[in-house]
Amino acid sequence: MGFIVFTFVFLTLFPVLAKTIVINGEDDWAPYASASKSYKDVEGLAPDIVKAAFLSQGIKAITRPVPFARCLHEVEQGSAIGCFDTVMSSETRDLYIFHATPLFTVDMVIYGSANEPKRALTFKDLEGKTVGTTNGYTYPTEFISNKKIKHSPGPTEKSQLEKLASGRIQYAILWGLTGPLVLKERPDLAGKVKPLGVISSTGLYLSFSKKHKEGAKYAALLEKGLQKIMANGTYAKIIDNFNNKYLKAFSL
Repeated sequence: MGFIVFTFVFLTLFPVLAKTIVINGEDDWAPYASASKSYKDVEGLAPDIVKAAFLSQGIKAITRPVPFARCLHEVEQGSAIGCFDTVMSSETRDLYIFHATPLFTVDMVIYGSANEPKRALTFKDLEGKTVGTTNGYTYPTEFISNKKIKHSPGPTEKSQLEKLASGRIQYAILWGLTGPLVLKERPDLAGKVKPLGVISSTGLYLSFSKKHKEGAKYAALLEKGLQKIMANGTYAKIIDNFNNKYLKAFSL
């Protein structure tokens, strides 16, 4: 009886995590989501938010680094519960279950030759142009469905800038702060290409599997968790830490 009472008191004062789940995360999109040096975890803004949101619901989320195309494929097949980070579009909405609130919003930045002036561009301005994209990445419907834009996919965002620097494409689309990180590592590219401006801003999500038996359940729990960490200040602290680390470093 004494043991039962002690256990009840302990669990009341110190609630244990009810569940541990594994979520796929992109392995090559720093600083938002990239594999740790050991390739056993995912680091960046997205996993910090995902882990905090699930933790608020008593769930420990283990993030598994996976190349993005496979990340999504496993979710489609139902062998993984979910994958981050995904744009909600007419194409992806039919394939995955989405939570209502985005994990965060990121700019879709267009890069061009270093000789080009910075200016406001629209998707219509890209019609008739060859524009680099990244294999497996999700993009807004307005961009990806425009058949007048000549899409030129490559394996990574870094490869896009390499193609742009060599003149094989006219523009490249990169997400958020990935470009500044690449250019910091590759000064040879920095002298040949530059960001021309933000062409769009969009929310990114953790896409959940329609075929996994618990996909809908954890999509709802993540949404509930996001609402909780936004209300209690945890989300704001994560965003502030990220901004202090990266935005100030690039003077953005």
